[in-house]
Amino acid sequence: MATTGPAGWDARIYAKAIQYLRHGVDPYAAGIAEQEAFRSHAASRPSEHAPFTYVYSPLTLPLLRSLARLPNWLLSSLFWSALGAGFLLQLWAGFQLAEEQERRWLALLLPAVGFFPGLITDDVILSGNLAYLLYGVVLAAAVPGWKRGRWLWFYLAVLAASVFKVQLLTLLAFPILVGRRQWLPAGGTATAGLLLVAGQARLWPELFREQLQTIRIMFDVIPDFGYGPAGVLGRALWMHGRPYSPATTILYLAFAAALGISLLFLASRVRQNNLSREAWIPVALVGTFLLNPRIMKYDMAAITIPMLLIGWRGLRCAWARFHATADPSRDASLRLSDDPAAAAFKSPARSFWRNMPDARLLMVAATCFLIPNVLTVAGPSWWPVELIVLLSVFAMGAWSLHLSQVEATRELQPVRFPRKEMSPLGTVRSDLVE
Repeated sequence: MATTGPAGWDARIYAKAIQYLRHGVDPYAAGIAEQEAFRSHAASRPSEHAPFTYVYSPLTLPLLRSLARLPNWLLSSLFWSALGAGFLLQLWAGFQLAEEQERRWLALLLPAVGFFPGLITDDVILSGNLAYLLYGVVLAAAVPGWKRGRWLWFYLAVLAASVFKVQLLTLLAFPILVGRRQWLPAGGTATAGLLLVAGQARLWPELFREQLQTIRIMFDVIPDFGYGPAGVLGRALWMHGRPYSPATTILYLAFAAALGISLLFLASRVRQNNLSREAWIPVALVGTFLLNPRIMKYDMAAITIPMLLIGWRGLRCAWARFHATADPSRDASLRLSDDPAAAAFKSPARSFWRNMPDARLLMVAATCFLIPNVLTVAGPSWWPVELIVLLSVFAMGAWSLHLSQVEATRELQPVRFPRKEMSPLGTVRSDLVE
């Protein structure tokens, strides 16, 4: 795919910025000139694509200047190796979310994950976007946090990543949702990230102003608003020639507030009812990514495995409830099969077949996976379909947590046993007593 089609379109932006710095040229000023030139003749050449320019913060320019001293062949090798390592770290971190039985089939799907960001096919892995490295480091640093409560490396990773993409500071909600007593360190890290932004505006006012101008012009010439609710609205308004601000800002703030309240509510329920952390962490991670004001395809790639696990668990839960409603005896037998005391009475062969997923369930899961992928090819474009998939998966995860809470509450109900006793008239009666 990389040799026969387009590849490295984001990597070329970084390479062009390095070339500008090698010749002593301001990459922001050069980018603004390219964008203004495109806008001046956009009507005469409507098929021409708008130029992509360097939009990362001025604090990244010293790093680019140091990299500019390396020869191109070495720089290219180091860059693509780092992105490949970041992608492998994303896979490793996502694999840690799976349960033991899920890892048996998830390991077979890992090679395909890169080509289905957000569970919908796309070639964004070939873009060379720096997000693959940033998310790889951040997610790998989050694993010791949710497993052992050690969040220091996660906070450092998010702070470093925010230098390139300041919107990644929204990831600081994740330790608040899955950890304990993380409000203060998360708030401190967010403050440090905002101070870095303010410090750049004071240290390099001209460069900072040019960076903001580059971002503003980029949104004027390219509808690259992302795939969240506000991004979809912004793209729709842009395509119809209408102003996208402040409507997108209002929608994002309203959506983020509602989502934040929902996530905090779910987190409190998980803690109060001692629900499975394995079931909660993927939902919390997907919900945290939804807080990103500009979630892109490479952002979706980082949560593909959590979305896959949520979808599979939700379908499996719905399938079990459907069969329990249709055949209560089947539900009772399944509950008995999960009883450790009854495990000794099951033969190894019978245990093996009970652990195998139902073929009909696999067909349902495959159909749910194929429908949005077919739609993006034969029907609507990628962005509205992906938003529906993302919101549906998150809702499915919240629903599964609700069912887990109901099951936990049911298990805590007092058990009542029949006991025979003598009535005052001497007759035997049977009552239910606790």
